[in-house]
Amino acid sequence: MKMVMNLNKKKMICLMLAACCLSGCSSTEEIQTTEENENGKTVVTMLYTNDLTNLEKLIETTYPEIDFQVEMNTTGTIDGESERRLRNGHGSDIVASTLATGEVLNYLADLSADEYVSAYQSGIMHKTAKDGKNFFIPLPAQYYGYIYNVTLARENGLAIPTTQEELLALLEEVKKKHIGTGENDSDFAVDGVPNATATFVFASIVPDFFGLSEGIKWQDGLKNGESSFTGSLEMCLDLPLEMIDKGYMSALSFSPVSNAVPILDRMSNGELFMAFDNVSMLENIKENSEYEFDMLPMFSKEGNPSWTISSPTAFLGINKALTGEDNAQKLDACRKILGLISTPEGQNAFMLDNGAAYSYLVDYTPAAEIVPEGIKSCIDEGYNFNISMPADFMRYFGNRCNAVLCGQTDLETAFTEIDGYLHGDQENNNTQLIGTIDHDMIVENYNVRLQETEIGNLISDAVREVTGADIAVVNGGSIRGSLYEGDIYHYDLDYVCPYQNHMIILEVNAEVIRSMLENSLSTMIRNSEIPGGRFLNVSGLKYSFTAPTDDSPAKLVEVTLPDGSPLDENAVYTIAVTDYMAGISGYFDNNGDGFTMLNVYSDDTPKAKNVKLVQETGYTLQDILEKYITNHNKEVSSQLEGRITAVNGNDG
Repeated sequence: MKMVMNLNKKKMICLMLAACCLSGCSSTEEIQTTEENENGKTVVTMLYTNDLTNLEKLIETTYPEIDFQVEMNTTGTIDGESERRLRNGHGSDIVASTLATGEVLNYLADLSADEYVSAYQSGIMHKTAKDGKNFFIPLPAQYYGYIYNVTLARENGLAIPTTQEELLALLEEVKKKHIGTGENDSDFAVDGVPNATATFVFASIVPDFFGLSEGIKWQDGLKNGESSFTGSLEMCLDLPLEMIDKGYMSALSFSPVSNAVPILDRMSNGELFMAFDNVSMLENIKENSEYEFDMLPMFSKEGNPSWTISSPTAFLGINKALTGEDNAQKLDACRKILGLISTPEGQNAFMLDNGAAYSYLVDYTPAAEIVPEGIKSCIDEGYNFNISMPADFMRYFGNRCNAVLCGQTDLETAFTEIDGYLHGDQENNNTQLIGTIDHDMIVENYNVRLQETEIGNLISDAVREVTGADIAVVNGGSIRGSLYEGDIYHYDLDYVCPYQNHMIILEVNAEVIRSMLENSLSTMIRNSEIPGGRFLNVSGLKYSFTAPTDDSPAKLVEVTLPDGSPLDENAVYTIAVTDYMAGISGYFDNNGDGFTMLNVYSDDTPKAKNVKLVQETGYTLQDILEKYITNHNKEVSSQLEGRITAVNGNDG
């Protein structure tokens, strides 16, 4: 699932200046949440994927005594990292999750006696109940389908498909005529993150399997541990594999060393004809483009009716830690918020913020019609399928599908692994104890993309020590999870550094180092979206920069060695970077994060000057962290050292 994440620029700038303008400032890791803010209001926190401006306004207008604060983070954080926070005593007050089952329920308050629970359709509440108790309410749903460029279709006389065969014929014509294609010559895309891949793969067979009695029977068997993927669902990859084989879609999109396709940018610019995504993405594309767009349903290969796909955007619960006597005021505020969200006004506010299109309230009339014209007939006739598989399984299934689609493994092996995961008979070392850490190192509010952090220092120090390079840099986008005081297990490293890029060692000069750092600062504020992941955490270097404003980007001020001495203009330094930064996936579709000054791999971009590849270590960041912890007798620590400082523009 992908949502476009909007970030208020003024909030980001204030955060940066408050957190890191001076080297002696406290990090966000030291900030403690209090029961009340400075105005005496009860603070209620929630981790989510975008800024809920309209919902926040409704809550604080209705309940002036409440200060509702949304911490924005990536979609992957909503489940895995959110659950890890709960487990380690750092959970938000209101918990958002796409996973309405599993361990997360152990950390949620029982909502069964709350009156607002009865406002929702019994079917959805029954699906998320455990032992007859309710721990979640469902947020409005997203519809999924094929978003396409109506303007380009009309201008080129293209026939709109009604079957899967016609869909492929359309994509073939679009490719031949080079209509709506970009740099990589593909005209169709899926966001390659595992959950999105899983949704697309399942959605593609709804008309011919999941929407039929055979598929319903298979799903019932899956719940009882009786169904298997091997021998039943191999056809679910037929469509994406054919699209890749015929060049309509790029296999690189599904590689673990590649960025997700920038669907919003490419479709808005007319450089992508069609994509599988949701109504929220469709609305964002419309807002950012002069073209006209619509959505089509999932098509049958066998002559069956077309279907739309939907699922709740997320589920909301209340942190169980608030049920103690000392938190009665905050618990009451959380219940008020969930009650307000469970009204038509609350649903409308969330829909405005998120682009969702369907409410699960029993009595609900939408304030505005946002169901796309191309899928209305399916909705009206009841051909809407709710993909309700657990999010942890969707992530794993999507990961293995990605491996098949990018050629890393074969279908038989992947499905054997999927069945092993389902039935719990597959060996794994995720529960292996790696070591310990002496205090929490928290990733929050995109701090690793904005400032020096303890966890950024730890990881970059690990890279420098294990590789033996003079300098190590780690882009903030590769750090996705926190480390918590106490034991560190192998699965913790999966959350902290989930990507499979490998570290390499380059020889570079001072000019290349400065150019690299300048690029790392270029997307700290990015067209009102989340800060870019290219911001560099460093070891073996110190640098300062002017904080970005609405009118000007961040600018590099000074670069020195750790002792404060300047870089030697005549020296050659060894530097450890990811092969991703050095062009292993090329630089199309935001891959490589713009570090073309380090390019030693891609033939589609000029090779870097004054850069020499010295060694391919074969280590991922996970490998390096594990080795580093072992080298330090399994006890690690890190602190802020003034390696990265932001200064006022007038001070530069």
